[in-house]
This record gives sequence, C-alpha cells and structure tokens, in this order.
Amino acid sequence: MTTFQKKILLLLLAVSCAVAGKAQTHAEALAAMQLENWDKAIKIYAELTKKDPADQPAWLAMGSAYLANGEKDKAKATFDAAFNAKPDGPYAMIASGRILLLQGKQTEADAIFSKAEKYGKKDVATKRLIGESFLYTEPGVKPNFARAEEGLKKALDFSSKDFQSVMALAYCYKEMPNGGLAAQNYEFAVSLEPKNPLPVYMLAKVYKAAKLDEKFMVYIDKTIALDPKYTPALRAKAEYLYFERQWENALKAAKDLVNNGTEVVIEDEMLLANLLYINKDCVGCSELVDKILKKDGSKNYLRRLKVYCDYDNGKYKEGLDLMKEFFQQVAPEKIMPSDYEYLGRLQIKNGRDTVEALKNIAKAIELDPSKWPLHEEIADVLYQKKAYCQAAVEYQKNLDSIQEPKAMQFYRLGLCHYFCTDDSLRFEKAEKAFAKVTEMAPDAGIGWTWRAKAMSKLEPDIENHPELLDEFGKAKPFFEQYISIAEADQANLAKNKRDMISAYEYLASYHFLKKEDDKVKSYLDKLFGLDPTNDSGQKIKQFMEGETPVPGTPVKNGSKG
Repeated sequence: MTTFQKKILLLLLAVSCAVAGKAQTHAEALAAMQLENWDKAIKIYAELTKKDPADQPAWLAMGSAYLANGEKDKAKATFDAAFNAKPDGPYAMIASGRILLLQGKQTEADAIFSKAEKYGKKDVATKRLIGESFLYTEPGVKPNFARAEEGLKKALDFSSKDFQSVMALAYCYKEMPNGGLAAQNYEFAVSLEPKNPLPVYMLAKVYKAAKLDEKFMVYIDKTIALDPKYTPALRAKAEYLYFERQWENALKAAKDLVNNGTEVVIEDEMLLANLLYINKDCVGCSELVDKILKKDGSKNYLRRLKVYCDYDNGKYKEGLDLMKEFFQQVAPEKIMPSDYEYLGRLQIKNGRDTVEALKNIAKAIELDPSKWPLHEEIADVLYQKKAYCQAAVEYQKNLDSIQEPKAMQFYRLGLCHYFCTDDSLRFEKAEKAFAKVTEMAPDAGIGWTWRAKAMSKLEPDIENHPELLDEFGKAKPFFEQYISIAEADQANLAKNKRDMISAYEYLASYHFLKKEDDKVKSYLDKLFGLDPTNDSGQKIKQFMEGETPVPGTPVKNGSKG
C-alpha cells in the first residue's frame, strides 16, 4: 500500500465515511456547506471520495469543510489527497494553491491559481473552486471576500447559469454581509432550480439576518411547501415561534418538525417537550420525556420538566423521587429557582417536613425575586398549620409586591393578624386589613363583619372604667353595615346566622348602654329570632324587666369570631 493510499484510508476512517442509508450526492453536500453543517458535509464528501477516489472537487470541498470546522491539519491532508488523486491538471494546482494559503504564502498561491485558471479556462468548476479557496477559512480568520467574489464572478461570467457558482456567490455575499446581493443571487438560484428547497431556505436565512421577520416566515413557509419534510426549515420555524413566545403556533411547528422532519435530532424532541409543558399538555410532555430519556439519560433538563409535569398531573410521589434524582445529578450552578420551588411543593404534597419544604420555596424567591407571588403560597401553608403570625408576614410580603391587590388577599391577612396571639397590636392590624376589604368590596358582608369583630376588641373596658362609656361604639357602624347586607341576603340567611347573632348581640348591648330601649327591643327581637336562648340577650332582657341581673356586665365585647 502506498503512502497516498494509507493517507486516504486513515482519513476515511477518521470521518466515519460509511454513512448509512442511500448514497450521498454533491447536491446534498452543497446543502450541508451552505447550512454550515461541516460535520455532515465532511461525511458526505468522504463517501463520495470513497466511491470515486479521483473526485478531486469532492476532496477540495471536503478540505474546505475541515478548515471551516477548525481542523486545519485534516484540511491539509485532504488537499494533499486531492493533489495525489490526479497530480496533473487544474484541480491539483488548486490543491497546491490552497496548501500554500495554509502556509501563509499568498504570492505563491496566487501564481499557481493563475496557472490553474489558464489550464482550466473551459471549466466552470475550476474558476469556482479558485474563488472558494478564499471563502472558507479557519474560525476567527476573516475570509478574503474580495478575492472570493472576484473568482466566483469569473465562474458566472463563463457560465451564468451554473447553480453551484450562483449559490457560492450568494453565500459569499451572505457572509460579507451584503443582504441585498445575497438575496439577489439566491433568487436567481431559485429560478434555476425552482423545485429545490435549499435556495428558498437560504433566502429565509438572509431575511432573518436582516431582521425582516415577515419575509423570513414567508420564505420558510415556501420552503416547507416545496418539501414538507425539509428539516432545517421546519426547525427554523419552530425555534423562531418559540423565541417569539407564540406558544400555540410554536407547538404546532415543533410537532411538524418531529413528526415530519427527515433529520430530527434529540434537541428537536426536547424543544417539543418544552412546548408541550408550556402549553399545559403535561401528559404528552411526560410521555415524550420518558421516550427521550430512554435514548439519552444524560439530558437532565428533561428530568426537571418531567418533575414539573408530575406535579401538575398530581403524581406527587413520582415527582419527588425524580426531583431527588435530579438534584443528585445536576451541577449546583445549573439549579434553577423553580427547582427549589417544585421541590418544596412536592415535599408538602407528600406530607414531608413542612419547615424544610417552605425553606426550599423561600430559596426560590431568594434566587429569583420575581417569584414574590410564592410568598402567598407559603402563607397559605402556614395558615393551614395555624401559624398565623408567620402567615401574616408572608401575606404582607406578597401584598407589598402587588400593584392591584384583591380584597380576598387583604381578608386573609386580616384573619392572620386577628388570630396572631403573639402580637399585642393584632386587632389594630386586623381592623386595618379588613378596612381595605370593605373599601374594595363594599357590598360584601364578610369584610364588614370581620372589621366589626376586630374593632369590637378595641372597645374600652367600661366594666372597670365606666367613665369611658362615651367612647364605646367603635364597632357599631360596621356591625350595622353588615346587618344591612346580611338581612337583604335572604338566600344565605343560614350561612350568615352566626355572624348576624354576633352583630345583634353587640348592637343590643350598645343601645342598652345608651338607654335607647326601643332600639334595644328591636335588636333583641331579631336576636331571639335566630337564637331564642342567647345568653347576652337574656341578661339584657332580665335587666330591662327589673329582674336582678346575673353578676357581670350585660355587654359582650363582640364574639370571639
């Protein structure tokens, strides 16, 4: 085996040239080059050169792909292979010129390119390959666009309808960038091969780079119309709609990509899984995640997605188990605030340590202050645990961040203050919160009754300080307002009975102390209508009828609530 043959064999092994499926073509390789899918281009050209070791244009193009892929040594070996395939002729000269360019010998390269152009004066490919010698460079090295344009124009001057040359010149302009000339040449390429989706898709890419999104979408749809299975266009559409946050349209596009694309990769399925979750199809999301993880268990992001879906699907045990697995595998810097959020939620749903669970939810807020609504979620849990003082703090934090709070949020805050026995100012704070409820929902009785209850706790102690009698009555207007609403609500009399009794008790006591007997009698009648043996009412009635009252004040400073 000659040295040249060994080089070819090693090179083919390095690029895994045995591509499965149908035989590859120069047209498919051209598409890979245009789309800058260098690995794919290398594989296709490797198969082409394996079938025909004398295919010098394929060797030269593969060298360009290696160079663009940052593999300079392999590019040099490929150009050597191009030369050795047929050491005489213009293609061998182009290979030598490219090797000289790699060595920084511009002048020598120019001389040999001129010689190649002379010998290949009747060959459009020679002129195109000379132009492309200046177009593909190592990453970070700016191509010599002027020389590339010059060479490619010479090719088109010789054969104006050579598709490969038109596409190469269009790509040159796209990379400059000169969007106008790129579009012009891609349009011309479309006219040459109207059924080829590649130039249409490249037009879409030009318009996307120019931020002409409407035209981008027009040409994406034209590409898909030409070939409904054209993966690059299907992928570009799904990704564009995703980043535009057009969730429903993005989901449809992602489904088209995964179901119809001929070159679907695992990242495409991951995009679809993400969109299924965003569109609240957690069942579909979980099924797809399971499928992907069977293919590649390293996609830890998907475990996160499945955990979120398990929570939404009510699969709390499965979700918690998977979340533990996720935390064991994920790098600390990859943990997101929402991961702590869902960990805490799942711990609560599984009846785990509530304190630890709430710490995790609080951690989510700490890492991402925009998650302040979670304060309300924490507060709800604390309220259910009757940790009213802590719940009040969390409800207040939530309210402090809301631009347009709702009456019910102040109502819950008020209840927490009311029942927070550790706070000496609890009734003042409760009344203030309930006052907000009555302002925001003046026709709802619930705000008035609780405001009245809170205020009744702030009434003066007239049993021990009768001189403060004139100051008694702080809760009166609120109980009266509640009564006016509750009495009119005939459909809910049974539901309102307890609070109505409390209101009648207070109002009867108030008017009794003020010696307004007619009003006392009116409220006692209403009170006994709901509670015939009411203790406070009976004491007042006995006193008014001249009977000796039971020791103690007949006034009851509001019910306990």
